[in-house]
Amino acid sequence: MKIAFAALAILSTLPIALLLQRYVWLSRLFWTCFGALPFFLSAIPVLDIGIVSWETWAGFVYGVEITAIDFMAVIAFLILPRHRVPVFFFLPFILYIIVIALSMYQAIEPLAAFFGVWQFARMFLITAVIARASAFEEIPYLIFRGMFIGILGHFIAVLWQRFGLGLPQNTGLFVHQNTLGMALHFVLFPCLVMLLSGERSLKYLVPPLAMTLVTLILTASRASIGFAAVGIGATFLLMALAGLTRRKLAVGFAALLAVAIVGPITFVTFQKRFENAPLNEDVYDERAAFNQASFHMIHDFPFGVGLNHYVFVAKNQGYSDRAGVAPAEGNRNAIVHNAYMLAGTETGYAGFATFCLMLAVPLIVAFVSGWRNNREADGVVLLGCAMAMLVTYFHSFFEWVIFSKEIQYLLSLTMGLVFGIASRARIRETPVIVNKFTAVENTVLLNSQ
Repeated sequence: MKIAFAALAILSTLPIALLLQRYVWLSRLFWTCFGALPFFLSAIPVLDIGIVSWETWAGFVYGVEITAIDFMAVIAFLILPRHRVPVFFFLPFILYIIVIALSMYQAIEPLAAFFGVWQFARMFLITAVIARASAFEEIPYLIFRGMFIGILGHFIAVLWQRFGLGLPQNTGLFVHQNTLGMALHFVLFPCLVMLLSGERSLKYLVPPLAMTLVTLILTASRASIGFAAVGIGATFLLMALAGLTRRKLAVGFAALLAVAIVGPITFVTFQKRFENAPLNEDVYDERAAFNQASFHMIHDFPFGVGLNHYVFVAKNQGYSDRAGVAPAEGNRNAIVHNAYMLAGTETGYAGFATFCLMLAVPLIVAFVSGWRNNREADGVVLLGCAMAMLVTYFHSFFEWVIFSKEIQYLLSLTMGLVFGIASRARIRETPVIVNKFTAVENTVLLNSQ
């Protein structure tokens, strides 16, 4: 079934590209779907095709995969005109892909390492295509509209899981609540910044923002809720520094009222979670055990154990035993809950450095260009993307899921939006230099007439 779907997708690439060039409404639908699909990949298996699949492999990716989003990126690449984006924006991403490709030589199973290289290569394509698409002012908002649709799907799912099934923690349409919690950052903060700035109407922003907050609370994920709360406070502070307005003050008072209402609900949600699954971290701290195993591996393998190999090496070469990881199969197959330690363990110090650089460049670009243009629509979107990335990066000190394809798609979309919008703003700010000889010649011609 999946192979047939892949063949159909390949054959339909050119016809779809031609239709998109002809019909504006179809193009708008296309970019809306681009923003929505990362939220539905886990729930609709036909959207995700495994060319090579190792279902028993314990890692952040299990095969050579192609999704409907990848096909859409190829179609977009064929129809979009070139957009001037500085090469240095993409250079850290390229360097990271080179480093992780070299880690295949360190890996016990090179093909398993290639699974990860292939995934990051696909994400680079997404970033480049979205950067090119963002030359058109409407496309970022169409992508956000798609994200809002994705949030609606998860909102309905978590309501059913919580009140229909009575689950203490809710995953939405993803396989784990931590994935959902991190995914929400990419909608929450752009939406909040746009709301505070007054760039979009209330009816456009308030419903998705409210659904995002309710969904976040029902995940009952401590890290997700905690970092989102800190991020919301930082966002209010950032926007206040940009200048106070009636809209910002009104939203601030509304936020305080919401905290008073939502606080008890959040407390009850956590209480229900811990009644069903007590933490017992004073007896066994699993995160600390994973971190200890990772430290041992980095010490013994400064060039890394190979991309997508943390679990394999930790379990089969005694590092989980040394670190005191619980002997249950589920514990031994789990990945260290720190994205930066995972990067260092699997790809060494070079991989850690290039991974951090790859994340830092779009964050810096978004803050610098966004602050410079904070009174314009483009600057507002950039600041929203910057806050989403910043909170996600801090959250990643406690989770590895930034390596999962769902989060990587959302991160790549955000990075592409930042690069494209910042490049557009940069071109707009560049002064037009007029050749003085041409100007003199034109003056002479006008005077002669």
